[in-house]
Amino acid sequence: MKHFKVRLSLRLKLLFLLVSLPLISLGLYLVMAMGLFQEDKIAYVYDSSAAVSRSLATQTRMEVQTAYGAFRTVAENYDISSADFTAVGKDFFQKNPRMQAIVMIRRQADGTYKKLGAMGKDIPHAQTFLGNTQLIEKTRADAIANTVVVREHPGAAGVLATGFRLGELNEPDHMVVMGLYQDDDLINAFQMSGNYASFVVSRAGQVAVGAMDVVDTDLEILKPIIGKVDGKDGVAQIALSDGITYLISHANVGLGELVVVSRVDKSKALKAVEVLLAKSVLFFIVLLASTLLISIFASNQLTSQLRELFEATKKVAQGDFNIQVKAKSRDEVGGLAESFNWMAAEVSRLLNETAEKARMESELSTVRTVQETLFPAPQSQFGPIAIMGHFEPASECGGDWWSYSRVGNKIFLWIGDATGHGAPAALITSAARSATAVIEAMPDMTPGVALSILNRAIHQTSKGSIMMTFFVASIDLDENKFTYASASHDPPYFMRKSGDKLVKKDLVPLNEVNGPRLGESKDFIYADTSVDFAPGDMLFLYTDGILDVQDPAGKKWGERAFLKTLVDQTNSGANVEVRLNGVKKTMNDFRSGSQLIDDVTMVMCEYEKVAA
Repeated sequence: MKHFKVRLSLRLKLLFLLVSLPLISLGLYLVMAMGLFQEDKIAYVYDSSAAVSRSLATQTRMEVQTAYGAFRTVAENYDISSADFTAVGKDFFQKNPRMQAIVMIRRQADGTYKKLGAMGKDIPHAQTFLGNTQLIEKTRADAIANTVVVREHPGAAGVLATGFRLGELNEPDHMVVMGLYQDDDLINAFQMSGNYASFVVSRAGQVAVGAMDVVDTDLEILKPIIGKVDGKDGVAQIALSDGITYLISHANVGLGELVVVSRVDKSKALKAVEVLLAKSVLFFIVLLASTLLISIFASNQLTSQLRELFEATKKVAQGDFNIQVKAKSRDEVGGLAESFNWMAAEVSRLLNETAEKARMESELSTVRTVQETLFPAPQSQFGPIAIMGHFEPASECGGDWWSYSRVGNKIFLWIGDATGHGAPAALITSAARSATAVIEAMPDMTPGVALSILNRAIHQTSKGSIMMTFFVASIDLDENKFTYASASHDPPYFMRKSGDKLVKKDLVPLNEVNGPRLGESKDFIYADTSVDFAPGDMLFLYTDGILDVQDPAGKKWGERAFLKTLVDQTNSGANVEVRLNGVKKTMNDFRSGSQLIDDVTMVMCEYEKVAA
């Protein structure tokens, strides 16, 4: 057999060299980079999904506990001797706008269950619920098995059917309380979770809230994951019955056997990877075409330049992008060298930006996590003093802070607003919280003394670059005195009814004493003053962000609308929680989902006429 030898010119060899090496090295880099980017994107989606499920689990737990507290209050006001609810229980039920129906069942000595009493408001689905023996029996059985059960009530938007077991199963006369509870916030939270389909299920695989279009086969696949929760959060990747692969996260609600599950379509979550791949391929094609054109018109003197480019390409394939090739000519090869330098610098810049963005997101997540620990429980009761608070940041981290504490027989209230918002302001609030922990332990501490110490701490921490308005108050339960001091904070409103209804003139701003912002003057001594604080009196503290709330058209809520809402909610006759939630709901209705300009914080405090 005759053998033929193929002879290639140097120009063709250069063409082959310039085409093959970039194709192989950059192709490998493209594959590795896309793989790493996809892994990072999946990790980011897992973190986001886990954050969604944990947030919804927390909200579900809080809302169900709120419903439990309301129904328990009514249940405790049932008089077994008269076989009817007391006047207090009926009045509480009628005045609570979220409670719509209640049924009480008690276990008898023979092991059967007997219906003790029931109430329902005059609305169709409440009356339907009271007459639905099958639904009531199923809810009772689930509540006995799981302590707490909750599910959306069919045919009634925003209404939950709930059941709670009072007492242990081994107690012969334990009771089950069931009812309907209006909870638009919770149901809307599941319906507005963006790209994530979120729902509450029991570990047996029954959907309770949200994503009601989940098919039974999906739940059967999810059961092994849900059954392994055991109080721990987790993530998984799974293909459901519709043939789509989903990224799953789950979080235990912490009540009964309830679990929050969030899922997102993996292909949609990784859409950015596809876009990046398309752009990378296009860029690679452009680079390859440029290399081909340059190599066609190259001459023998270009071999040294090509050798340098070859060596530089190998370094790029190894991940070294901080490399520059000196252009020895101003022809096509020199242009190729300059293009290579630009490509390496651009890729290096993009990688640095990606790393910096990931670092910043990690730091913001850490700051946000730390800041969440600075706030107390939103609701508390100290004897006759009822306190309810709300905080909503304008960005990932906020510059507002509020708290309460009890020192001896005095109740202290703290609220402050750092300059601006975001991570710097959040760090200053952390410093303020640390300082208050020390101040609370001081004997005979007064609001004025507390502000003076806080002022030095903030000035030392921020060096005068970030300041805080602040308001500190104490309630002396022995002397029924309210003492306060202010550092240029928006004056809270003191409310003491002069008649049956509160009017605008009854809103008394607490501005008798005032001083500069914390951190502005290091050695300033703040004064305080006192007013009588008797049963029935109320106090509303807030930050200026509530006045800057805007609707989608850019119109501000303003002081007039804010004060009208405060008066209306105070005259509602409800408890502190309902009143504050009423102010919050009116504000959110005005916002209609628009972005906050500044952090919003509000705190309501009431000296109840009857001790709790």
